Amino acid sequence: MKRIVFLALIALALLVSWLNIGFYETRFAEDNRSVFFIKSSPTLQVRFENIFLTDEDDKPLERLSDEERGLVIAYCKYRLGIETELDTQDELNVCKAM
Repeated sequence: MKRIVFLALIALALLVSWLNIGFYETRFAEDNRSVFFIKSSPTLQVRFENIFLTDEDDKPLERLSDEERGLVIAYCKYRLGIETELDTQDELNVCKAM
């Protein structure tokens, strides 16, 4: 019985970790690494993309594809706690500056 309770607690701890911890990878030419963070709100998504941490030049809002916009929206919401629809360049700059 103690073993079942112990395993249930371990499973619960893993679930809470899964819901509240995320990571993204930097994309620099010389130093690629994984950055772990505590999410601002729980979600099943664990891997996020930070399109700002690359050696490439930053894209203005009008040059972001729909997929890239979705990545930025998810990153800003769960990493930074900023809920945005990315309607203006200023909203993109706020996510980029943090």
